[in-house]
Amino acid sequence: MIVTGLLALPLETLQQIAAHVSTAHRPSLYQFSLTSRACHRASTFLIFRSISIVVYNAEILRREVAQLSGIFSCTDSARHVRCITIKGSLQIKAPKPVHTNSWLDWWRGTGLDEVLVDEDLTSYHGRYSVYDDTVIEKDGQEDMAWGPLVNLIEAMPHLRDLVYDCKSQLPPSLLRTLHGRQPQCRLHHLTFRFRTLLWGTPFPYEMELVTSPSLYRIKVCCAWRDSDGDDDFNEEAIREVISGFAPNLKEITILNLNPMLSRRYVRRRELWHGLPGFTGGKKAPLTSLEMKGYTRLVEPDSLQEWFGHMDLSFLQHLVLEGCYDAKTAVISGETMHWVAQNCSFPQLRTLRVYLCRDDMFLERPLYTENAIAFFRTFNNLQELSVVGPLDSAIVDAILINHGQTLRKLTLEPHESVFNVSNGRDRRDIPFEFTKEHISEITSCCPILKELAVPIKRSMSSASEAELYRCFGEIKSLRSLFLTLDCSDWRVKRDDTYSPQFNGEDDEPVCRYESLKIGILKETFINCAVDEALARSIWRVITRNKKGRKLERLKLWTTGGGHYGNSCYSHGEPIEELSRSWLIERPVRDDHDEIVVKELGQRAREGRNRRNWHMHEDDAQVFRSIWPCTDDTKSWRHDWASFPLQA
Repeated sequence: MIVTGLLALPLETLQQIAAHVSTAHRPSLYQFSLTSRACHRASTFLIFRSISIVVYNAEILRREVAQLSGIFSCTDSARHVRCITIKGSLQIKAPKPVHTNSWLDWWRGTGLDEVLVDEDLTSYHGRYSVYDDTVIEKDGQEDMAWGPLVNLIEAMPHLRDLVYDCKSQLPPSLLRTLHGRQPQCRLHHLTFRFRTLLWGTPFPYEMELVTSPSLYRIKVCCAWRDSDGDDDFNEEAIREVISGFAPNLKEITILNLNPMLSRRYVRRRELWHGLPGFTGGKKAPLTSLEMKGYTRLVEPDSLQEWFGHMDLSFLQHLVLEGCYDAKTAVISGETMHWVAQNCSFPQLRTLRVYLCRDDMFLERPLYTENAIAFFRTFNNLQELSVVGPLDSAIVDAILINHGQTLRKLTLEPHESVFNVSNGRDRRDIPFEFTKEHISEITSCCPILKELAVPIKRSMSSASEAELYRCFGEIKSLRSLFLTLDCSDWRVKRDDTYSPQFNGEDDEPVCRYESLKIGILKETFINCAVDEALARSIWRVITRNKKGRKLERLKLWTTGGGHYGNSCYSHGEPIEELSRSWLIERPVRDDHDEIVVKELGQRAREGRNRRNWHMHEDDAQVFRSIWPCTDDTKSWRHDWASFPLQA
């Protein structure tokens, strides 16, 4: 009966149904397309709207393009293609020696690639050489090897976007095709960089590329100086490109690297002489600017340079961030003050920023005041992410000024781990969200759909459970990302903090005289997050959820062993106990069972195969919480989370 009803619907209605299915659960779109010929016809435009091609070498590329062409011919689907993404690297000669990316190996080994999925997978401090490649020759061997793909792109009648994320330089033949046969197609060049800036005059093809009317978006890795000691002027060049050369360039991403070995070259940087023909004076109507990594935004100069080349009235998306391991090379109070005094952003809807106090050498008593003025500079933000030093006044300013329009909010309090600044002991402790703060988010953000905040673990206590329960009051909330914070910065940052424990728990850990056994016990208990506890947190939030049902909950357990300075070494037990989880509600209305997945499980099991053992001190504390059982095989199987006192 259902199938018969579907067959009776007009094509336009079936296409709308297919679009909803694709948005809710992409794999179900393919099942929907197999229901009937009518459903297949209605789904085809979505299935073929975006395609991705991974390039390895000329022969494989030729075969894969031939297969794609055959599929397009059989299904009459070339007319549906709107976006083509090209990844990989085209190898013509023997591949060059590859420098191992130890940072990426470490990142995947921690399992964080499954937790922090929005983190840019760039090795910010790996080896980097800006002038390591020659410029591709027009009609040369490499350019000709792209021929099959160029012909395929030429045959797409309605191509709208070409995303070039390939390590090989964009071939001239492809650029000619965009200009001659696909003038409406926007080029998103995600691996661009000038290779010949040291020549004095860049190679003509590089100038042809940056002046292309097809160029819509570029992503550039750059550095102050590379691993070979060469100064990298890509950032300066891109600033000139946006305001004098690329007529349709709208989106810029700058990834600021801190390459290995670059700091061994201690000398003054060479002067930048500018691109040939640059006269300046034009303000670029960029809609998106992203600056990430080891940015030089502590001082206002860098942002002044960028904003001086831009018409900020067009800007809709602004990202000024560090990265996972660089959270202090970011916006200072001084920079925020300059922005508040000199800038206006009437169209900005998305803002993501990393903040820092910048008080290593000087006191900065106006940090909070400058931060409040900074966030008041923006109006009607729909998405906001803030990482850095926060306090109640800053959070209040954010919620009061932007809460009514926010659909997505991320607040991640962070403080510098350096214990001594400006000749004084640092006492700053990361801001903690209380029940009152969550209630303020509820009242100030009526249309909030996505929220990410930290929750301080307190051994699954009733007060901790009450924090989880508060999220059920946010009526429009669909996706929640909770960082389960197991740190305790009071140990080193609060002179008045002196917890009293009973018996041996009040004694110091043998190898850490300033750390009591009781504190280490609390750390282990807080880090212990198993599937049962994850399910309990979900139940507490969703049991009395008001408004729309919660669809997604991510739990990231982190911070164990951080006490306000450097991290104490309890690696093995903390890594084993600190598990992260993704809980999702099934998209089907007739299924109530949630889907629970451990994030980083493969990485954890890989670490376990190394079979490292706990330090004796840690083992004694661990066994005082979770004693051996009769069938004990390994301490890794003997623990369980403390039940949530809900």
